Amino acid sequence: MATIPDSPSPQASPSGCPPKSPPVDLVEPSKVLFDYPDADVVLRSSDSQTFRVLKLYLIKSSTVLGDLIQAESDTSDTPESNSEITQTRLPEVRLPESSAIIYSLLTFIFPVNPVLPLTLQETMELLSVTQQYEMGSVLTHIRGTLSRQHPLFITPENAFLAYSLAQRYGLQEEANQAARLTLKFTLTIESLEDKLTMMPGAYLYELWKYHQRVQLQLKLDLPSSGASAVLKGFNCSQCTKNGNPYWIESFIWSIIDRPSHFDSIEFQMALARHTAASSTTRCLFCLLIPVENMRTFWTTLATTVHRCMEKAESRLSILGTGSSPSSSSVPLPLPESLDLSEADVVVRTSDLSSFLAHKSVLASSSLIFRDMFTLPWPPNNETVNGLPVVDISEDAELVRSLITMLYPIPSELPASYDRVLALLAAAQKYEMDAVQSSIRAEVARGPSPTLDGVLAFRAYAIASSSGLTTEMEMAARLTLDQPMTFEHLGDELRSCKGWALRELSRFRRGCRDSLVSCFESFLNVDSGPSKIWIDCPRHSKKSPPTLPPWVQNLFSPLIEELKQAFTRPLIKPSSIREKYLEALRKHAAPDRCTFCLGVHAMKGDWYCIRLEQALKEAWEKTPIVSA
Repeated sequence: MATIPDSPSPQASPSGCPPKSPPVDLVEPSKVLFDYPDADVVLRSSDSQTFRVLKLYLIKSSTVLGDLIQAESDTSDTPESNSEITQTRLPEVRLPESSAIIYSLLTFIFPVNPVLPLTLQETMELLSVTQQYEMGSVLTHIRGTLSRQHPLFITPENAFLAYSLAQRYGLQEEANQAARLTLKFTLTIESLEDKLTMMPGAYLYELWKYHQRVQLQLKLDLPSSGASAVLKGFNCSQCTKNGNPYWIESFIWSIIDRPSHFDSIEFQMALARHTAASSTTRCLFCLLIPVENMRTFWTTLATTVHRCMEKAESRLSILGTGSSPSSSSVPLPLPESLDLSEADVVVRTSDLSSFLAHKSVLASSSLIFRDMFTLPWPPNNETVNGLPVVDISEDAELVRSLITMLYPIPSELPASYDRVLALLAAAQKYEMDAVQSSIRAEVARGPSPTLDGVLAFRAYAIASSSGLTTEMEMAARLTLDQPMTFEHLGDELRSCKGWALRELSRFRRGCRDSLVSCFESFLNVDSGPSKIWIDCPRHSKKSPPTLPPWVQNLFSPLIEELKQAFTRPLIKPSSIREKYLEALRKHAAPDRCTFCLGVHAMKGDWYCIRLEQALKEAWEKTPIVSA
């Protein structure tokens, strides 16, 4: 039997769950955590803990580990290593995983009580490592142990985090399981605000597309599932043309609209609402439906819903940690007016284009290049035509534009605003403050970038990921002119980081709240600017005084509209004057309210200016979190 020095014995916990592994930080450096009898190989973790085990178990569990062990054994058997010391030393295989993960993995390989990690993330990492080492039977063993946990390790409460981790670690089965549990929630950017940081935008995009596929499949399959016909013929007081109970049809369609309604409690509530209606519409027949029929209905419905989920899960992509490739372009030659006859360095781009440059120019513009050129060149550094080569990660288009900004020649910016942002990010990366200022000045002198539709969200995503605070704030304010929904953002979700999406959501919510407060202040009859209208004779005298209905009708609908701030654009200061004039016209036109027309003639312009200024301040006072 294996011995595990100074670690808890693998006994079952009182709840019946497998015991947990000890915290790694409680283990002394270089301590043997797993000592199996007759061990013939040593595994060393990334945090330098050791595990003495039998190679036979590892080789039978994983061909990948078997190859690593064989390679280490071959090295140990070379003539140079056949000394008396090396002959008594066990071959050692270094693994990139932590001791906590290796410890847990070994308990599923050797005949000892299995031990699961402490956290959800470590559990996902364990599954991922097992998958990478191609341990099919061990992976099944771990998943079987997890399925017997109570509660399960993936629950509705941690479903979004579990989905993100499963995506990161490339676990299709766990991603499907977590995605299905997220169906219990309404998927909107507003409702997910606090969960957005759990996953990159690309993962969120895949989850949104999964929800869409489930809804589409439900719309195709549920109406023809035959579930509603199970309760047909019980003389329900409200039936459809097909003779099915109306409340059942409504419940089924509510699941199509919102899969989160697929819940036994929601079903019971729908029945309660139907049978507990007013005395004239109350249905007593549905109270008498046999339990067997109810059970058959639910089983038929559940079978269809789960089948729809499975169809959607078959197309759920696992993205891992990979990122989408950056855009590339055909490089253009540098301007002929640029004299590079005495160039002394070659700058090579990510797409293998080469540009001549002067070290002195690069060093004077960039702290990064200045420090680089003060160090001696490595003896094996590549040269082209005798000039040293500096490799950088930007593509040819960006490097060309950057070089035109460094020399006294007309600068040439990229054609698209996306690429201008990438150029600003490169200047910031190389600490070219003056160049960054010049780029912003060039953009300011030219026509304003057109950021209609989702282009503002794209600019925000690029600016936030590159740490461009100025451009991030500008783009964030432009997004207020657009809805902020999954449907509107579409593919742009994939380029936005989770934290940036959360901050944009909070910014929008803050602007919404500021605008509501602004409108409410104009409804304040005591101290607000609207008190100039309280003497309108067409409004009956009341005590205390109140505003005329037309003023109420101007602001109250706007406050209600702001409750849908994520599904529609926010009102702009420039549009409020037109709304004010339209409300006044509807009030005064029928029989000419001379009082309100007179107030408008005397103070209408002042009132509109106050209103526009208040709205502008409401827009501007909400801070944007910097990148």
